[in-house]
Amino acid sequence: MYVIAIHDISDPDAFWGEAERLELPDGVELPTTAPSPDGKRAVCIWKADSVDTVRDLVDDASEGIASNEFFAVNDENAQGLPA
Repeated sequence: MYVIAIHDISDPDAFWGEAERLELPDGVELPTTAPSPDGKRAVCIWKADSVDTVRDLVDDASEGIASNEFFAVNDENAQGLPA
């Protein structure tokens, strides 16, 4: 399934530094990351088995430097998902 993560980032340097070091577990992919020019907001498209898997991974890695919102993508109505 695809999961959308919307990030409101209070410390862009720390957030993006942590993102570069993040090791994804088996079965989790991050095909799309779309940050704002200043790095303070981002929308990411994840591929994982559940929203909770992505939430647990991202919230743990970004604790204290971002607030995050997550939701599952409705595949039937989505357009332009990563191949």
